[in-house]
Amino acid sequence: MSKQPSSMCPAFGAVRNLLRMEDAVPIVISSGDGCLYGHTFVAHFYVANRPIRSPGVSSEIWAKGSMFDELRAMVHDIAEKHSPAIIPICSLCVSDTVGLPFDLLPKQVGATEVIYVPLPAYSVHTHARAKDIVVDSLVWRLPPQRKQRSGVNLIGEIFPSDPIVLDGVLRRIGSHVNTTVPGPRWADYVAMVDGALNAPLHPFYSESVKRMKMKQGLPFVEGAPVGIAGTEKWIVDVGAALALDETRVRMVAREEKARVEAAISEYPLDGLTVMVAGYEGHEFLLVRLLLEAGAKVPFLSTAVNANPLAREEEAWLAAHGCTVLYGANFDDEIGALTNHPYDLVIGTTPLCAHAKELGIPSIYYTNAIATRSLMLAEGATAVLQLVTQTHRAKERYDKVARFFADDEDAPARTYTSWAAPAIDLTTHLQANGAL
Repeated sequence: MSKQPSSMCPAFGAVRNLLRMEDAVPIVISSGDGCLYGHTFVAHFYVANRPIRSPGVSSEIWAKGSMFDELRAMVHDIAEKHSPAIIPICSLCVSDTVGLPFDLLPKQVGATEVIYVPLPAYSVHTHARAKDIVVDSLVWRLPPQRKQRSGVNLIGEIFPSDPIVLDGVLRRIGSHVNTTVPGPRWADYVAMVDGALNAPLHPFYSESVKRMKMKQGLPFVEGAPVGIAGTEKWIVDVGAALALDETRVRMVAREEKARVEAAISEYPLDGLTVMVAGYEGHEFLLVRLLLEAGAKVPFLSTAVNANPLAREEEAWLAAHGCTVLYGANFDDEIGALTNHPYDLVIGTTPLCAHAKELGIPSIYYTNAIATRSLMLAEGATAVLQLVTQTHRAKERYDKVARFFADDEDAPARTYTSWAAPAIDLTTHLQANGAL
């Protein structure tokens, strides 16, 4: 197995987000046929299933200097024929190195916004940063903030049901969800000018948030309603930032906190040691939830770089025995796997594959955790139920490890000497009707 950092071109994640916008027609200035093939494959494989539009790329075109003329003609052609809300111009490695005069492109063609999005992989090293650049580029084009404002702008990739559930909680304290970004429409971004409060739910979009603070002048509430303390604090902070009725806010906060406590008590993780490695941004919140459920999480690796948005959450995790490694790669994660006896790994595909070879129950972050909510009591139940059920399959992981070992009759190749948690999860789940 390669010990090199395993990551696709960072622009893949950014282009994927843009292609998911229903009223956007992105143009990708690829660096060659292989680059274009890779982006086309990812565009179809990861849900969007839409073609990539790109001006022709060849040595002859670069030598003749006709690339910019072709790009400008393509922009006008798309705007006039399809009238999308926006045309993002995604500039990758070669075009950014050559230095095409993007400033000479029109800012608008009819009602279509034309937005430059710089995504050279030599300076953008993670999907997290690439997605941040997309949001930052779009936010920079927003009109001025309205004078009459209300509601909360949710910032961050979250589960589709989260805005609906959060809207229900916010309405009980006298507010509502105004919009959620990244969103599937340009209108979701434009609606930010109507909001009264920005709520970045995780530290993924740090540069975008910095831009919003400069451009909008809105108050911000950081953190998210995840876990016992996090849920109560987030609701109270939102109420204080919007100057809502304090008695009412605190009553709702206590009720939601009690619901999360009840959900967590259904799935105790006492004695379970978990390693978490993520690149979705909300891995900080996941660790908080696991710790409050009784698990030990000595190490968290994240693709996010250290930034002020993560500072408070990192301090909370550190106080509960978790070390955070920012901008981590595969080598870092494999190294960390040898430092502690883990009962469960939640991480990237290559890390989980390696852990499974060692007989450690593993959960793919993107496929399993990111497809669930983390918020409020519903999120706690969804995630902790998955964790407990996965750990119950430990014997199967041992069997797989033995099957691929040189001697199948050898004892189970358990990676750790850690004793199983002192809880009978099967009995517990059956007693609570979960099985």
